[in-house]
Amino acid sequence: MEGSKINPRFQRNLGILDEESMKKVADTHVLVAGVGGAGGQCAVDLARLGFGWVTLADFDVYEVHNSNRQVGSFDSTVGQLKIEVVGRMCQDINPELRIRKATEGVTEDNIDSLLSGFDGKPVDYVVEVIDIAGLRAKEWLHQACREQGIVIMTGLMLGFGAALHVFQPEAPRYEDLYMLPDGRIDLPKIIPRLGSYVVQKHWDACFAGRGHAPTCVIGATTAAGMMVSEIMRAILLGRDQMVSHPEYLYVDFFDHHYVRGSVVPA
Repeated sequence: MEGSKINPRFQRNLGILDEESMKKVADTHVLVAGVGGAGGQCAVDLARLGFGWVTLADFDVYEVHNSNRQVGSFDSTVGQLKIEVVGRMCQDINPELRIRKATEGVTEDNIDSLLSGFDGKPVDYVVEVIDIAGLRAKEWLHQACREQGIVIMTGLMLGFGAALHVFQPEAPRYEDLYMLPDGRIDLPKIIPRLGSYVVQKHWDACFAGRGHAPTCVIGATTAAGMMVSEIMRAILLGRDQMVSHPEYLYVDFFDHHYVRGSVVPA
């Protein structure tokens, strides 16, 4: 556009967003904890929308079984750190993106440093998509966000859809809501629904802590889109306009199912 100062990489976002909104996005810092399926796609989405600050935290490397859903997973990247691959992708999209990479992932010792940001820019929103095996890291991160007044959200990849849970600082403790006494996540409680097409024996094994968590690329891209869209709502409309606990969102494109529901109190 004539006379526009918009970065040409994001010019096509104009019309979805106005120039003032694009400036707000460029001044927003998001921490993505876990850059596998939903998290890796989320980071790339943030870069393409013109977010100016991103912190990535993950210690894992790509394995062959990641190929069905993870944005940076290719034969050529097997064995490489996910955070390095996704970080390169984000900066290749926008070389002006200010990015920090925590290759140790989220630890009890580095949480305060991660949330305080870098170059004087603290984290505004947290995307928590740490693998279910990293339960303690989830607990530490949710607790720190609650104490520091930061909104944290998690997107669950569920077949041909996803679920979104957003936690404002005043929400109940994550560990009280979704952690079992034996230290596992209460998956049936945090997952609002499963698609009509799922193979139940694999989900039963997952819920019991055995075998893999069934996922596919549609779930990954859907979860990422839901999380990024909710951050956009917060930026444009205010944090109080986010769908936050006890409410949640659930969508399944195969079943044509969409729910804005509320968690039933225990």
